Formats: sequence, C-alpha cells, structure tokens
Amino acid sequence: MAALTLRQRWDEAVGHLISDLFSSAPVVSLTLTTTSDTWYKKIQTHYNEPHRAYHNWTHVQDVLTSLDFLLNNQHQMKLTPHDVAITTLAAFFHDVIYDPKSNTNEKDSATLFEEFVAALSMPVTKESNDTKAPYKLNSNIATKVIECIIASASHITSSMEANQTNNIIVAIFLDADISILGKSSHIYDKYAGCIRKEYIFVERDVYCSKRAEILEGFLPLQSELNDNNSSSESKKRHHFVFATEIGRSEWEENALCNLKREIECLKRGVIPCEDE
Repeated sequence: MAALTLRQRWDEAVGHLISDLFSSAPVVSLTLTTTSDTWYKKIQTHYNEPHRAYHNWTHVQDVLTSLDFLLNNQHQMKLTPHDVAITTLAAFFHDVIYDPKSNTNEKDSATLFEEFVAALSMPVTKESNDTKAPYKLNSNIATKVIECIIASASHITSSMEANQTNNIIVAIFLDADISILGKSSHIYDKYAGCIRKEYIFVERDVYCSKRAEILEGFLPLQSELNDNNSSSESKKRHHFVFATEIGRSEWEENALCNLKREIECLKRGVIPCEDE
C-alpha cells in the first residue's frame, strides 16, 4: 500500500476533526472542503517563510514520518483513527507560527489552530441559520491537538508528565517532534547548523553558550548518580530523552551521543555545519 501524501494525510485528519466537531450538525461538504484547502495552503505558506532553516515544511514531513513509525510500533494501547488524527493535526500546526525572537510560538500556533476550527464551523453556522457556532472546541480531537502543541513548548517537562500519566498521545507526538536528535550524526549536524541559521541574529559566543545550556537540559539524570540524589530530587530530572519505549529503543542512544558531541563542540566555539 502506497504511503499517503501530505495532502492526503491532512484531508484524512481534517475529516476526522469534522466528524468529531459536527456530530449533531448539518455539514456542507463542498464548503468545508474549500475551507480545508484554503487552510492547507495557508499553513504551507507559513512553513515556507524564508527565515525558517529547520522549522519548515520538511520538518512537518519528518515529524509525520516519525509518527508513522511510532504509531505502527505502539503496542501499549490500541490507538484509534481519531488518535492518529490528533497527532497528525498537531504535526501540521505545532510550529505553524515560528519567530525565533518570540517566546509565545506554541501558544500562537495553538491559537491559529483554534481559528482553523472556528473557520470550519462557519459554513455549518450559515447553513443552519444558527447564531452560535455548532462546533465543540472542547471536543476530544480539538482539545488534544491543542494539548500536544502547548506541550511542545517544554519538551522535557511535558515528556516526563506524559510518561508518568500514561498520556500516550502526547508522548508519541513529543517523541516524533524531537526524533531528529536520534538520527545519524550527519543528519543531526545538518540540523544543528540549520538552528544556528535561524538564530543568526544572536551574537556567536552567546549562541554557543545558550545553545549548550539548552542541550544540557535534554541530557537525562545518569543512573550512576541516582544513589547520590534524594528521591525527590531525582523525580525532578528525567531519566530518558524520549517518552515512549519505542522512541527510546530507536533513538535514545544516538540522541545522547549527538547531544554530548554538540555540547562539546559549542563549548569549544564550534557550531556543526555552520557554513553549509
């Protein structure tokens, strides 16, 4: 069976969203299709903005590929088509707003998703002559998509919480989003170089220092140090980069090597693939 294209993935996920939102309202299929098409092109435009070297349309494709791997190998619980739609829509929207100088990108991306949901409701509202939008923003899919997007603002904390609460949907999405950390050293170094391009406005020495600090935060608490830490202190630190078992088995070892290598480079003032 041939893999679905990005547009087919979008259409399939939006179809599940529509069925979830409008379970008790008349749906104008042609109008909804037009709205969906307009928004697909809109988010594509966002991801193709010139300042994006990494957080672009290719990143969306890569996240979806990693999602496929995780979903196809997830045996902890049976996932429904709605669950797949949640992670797919989160992949499309999680970085749709991306300004390296902003600290509200995830919140702003979640807000744009809410606007998309509202836009989908408009044709139904007009057709039914209802003054109130018939969609349920607190429906399962919409709520979980927003949860995934917001969770990506703090990967480390969110991954720990998702693992501890068995929130497998958020855990899978977060692992897919940072799966680049566990790829080959060549692919990882190109990613590191792209991140530098997105933050080229930051003075080089400051970038190396801050980037190393951020990456050190991804390094888990070493097991050999556990005996020297109180249980309460240990709980504050994560023990793995990835939240899911399959993510750990597939990417954890490479991720640790990649993170440590880049940190060492940055501390020497070297940025991987900086000039590529």
